[in-house]
Amino acid sequence: MNVLRVSRQPRGPIAFLIVAALMFAIDGTIARSHAIELKPTLIGGAIAFDLTIGVLFAYWLIVVRPGRASAASMVGVFVVSMVGATLTLGSEHLDAGRLVRYFGIPFELAVVGVVAARVREAARQRGALGVELDVPERIRDTLGGTGIHSRVASVVATEMAVFYYAVASWRRKPFIPSGALGFAYHKKNGYAGLLYTVVRIALVEAIAIDFVIRVHHPVAANVFLAVDLLTALWVLGFARSVVLRPILVTRDEMRVRKGLQWRLDIPRAQIERIDFGKVSAPPKHARDHLRTAPGRANVLVELRAPLRAIGPYGFTREVRRVSLVLDDVAGFRRAVLDF
Repeated sequence: MNVLRVSRQPRGPIAFLIVAALMFAIDGTIARSHAIELKPTLIGGAIAFDLTIGVLFAYWLIVVRPGRASAASMVGVFVVSMVGATLTLGSEHLDAGRLVRYFGIPFELAVVGVVAARVREAARQRGALGVELDVPERIRDTLGGTGIHSRVASVVATEMAVFYYAVASWRRKPFIPSGALGFAYHKKNGYAGLLYTVVRIALVEAIAIDFVIRVHHPVAANVFLAVDLLTALWVLGFARSVVLRPILVTRDEMRVRKGLQWRLDIPRAQIERIDFGKVSAPPKHARDHLRTAPGRANVLVELRAPLRAIGPYGFTREVRRVSLVLDDVAGFRRAVLDF
């Protein structure tokens, strides 16, 4: 005898609709109560955040992450939730200024969340095909398929990659794909340590300036604090990228990396010669020369013809010579000559 089994736990879209309905019901009750009148900006902002980012996160967790919908559908969910949040708050709590304050940060976080979800989805699809990309390349590859202008996509990809490395990369290991050998360029020359020192200096400076000028010039203090914190975040992200993005050698090419600053993939057929050890690097100001790290170069690569190096925010340059400052020159030489 066949037995029809009915799951007691709703799944997928139905479960999400129930969760979203409960969130709107609870926040709608608060919006219609006298509690919001006590601190309208704080409570109104919390409601707007909950009904946009909270709902979007619930949709990703319940529907997108298990594979029941694509990451692109998150855009429509966010738009609908933002309209619902506006109606829930009501016109008495929304003017032009409050609209910006309530939805500015949630909008930015939603953009980051949608892109991150699409990057995760694309990585899973490419992984099934045996294609391995590092995080910045994943982000840029994902944005390239969204119809965003190439330069805008490059700017967004750089900023998101900086944020990823500064905040979410601390348990990651250096990216070395299958069939490649990785070579670090930050230990013996103290490159990473120097960058971490800059971060510490920026944080100390932020605290010191804040103490000195906040009493008399609070607006200026906020500006200086924001600039110092953003500088510290950017340098920290770059420092982590230097650690996690080694120079790679494969059977077919050499992939030169300078953290998030420069990327150059050199096919072996394009290499004219490689010098190892005490090399005479070109002047720093030479336009066709790419220098990957501070310190005395111990590898110099000369190309048969100029290749285009990809920089941050979509900048490019033509490169004919590349000088490397590697921690393991002997291992790099064996990899290049014997791979």
